[in-house]
Amino acid sequence: MTLGTIIAIVLGIAVLVLLVWGFSQGWNNLWDKVTLFGGGNENVGTIVQACALKCSSGDKYEYCFKGRTVNYEDGSWEKGSCRSLEGSDKIGVSVCDISCVGDGTIPKLTSQATKTETE
Repeated sequence: MTLGTIIAIVLGIAVLVLLVWGFSQGWNNLWDKVTLFGGGNENVGTIVQACALKCSSGDKYEYCFKGRTVNYEDGSWEKGSCRSLEGSDKIGVSVCDISCVGDGTIPKLTSQATKTETE
């Protein structure tokens, strides 16, 4: 057997195991385990950078009206546009001078606390 054949067999078995796991345990459960290796779903820094970039480039739609979800390390989250995230105490999006008047509806800031905070 050649080395290429052995590698193809090993990769095939790995894909088969992932498919069996995904269908038997649920795809969300599998995805949670996969993202755990990459640091989870926390994306605070990414959202702060994206909002700062949209503000500095003057991209009104992306800053004012595009919905974003901020996932925190403790499992809580907040949803809203960069404009509505300016009011969040947790994320620290800087205030921007883009005018968001008249072109649409700014998504409201919504959040979900962790289970330990709500119990």
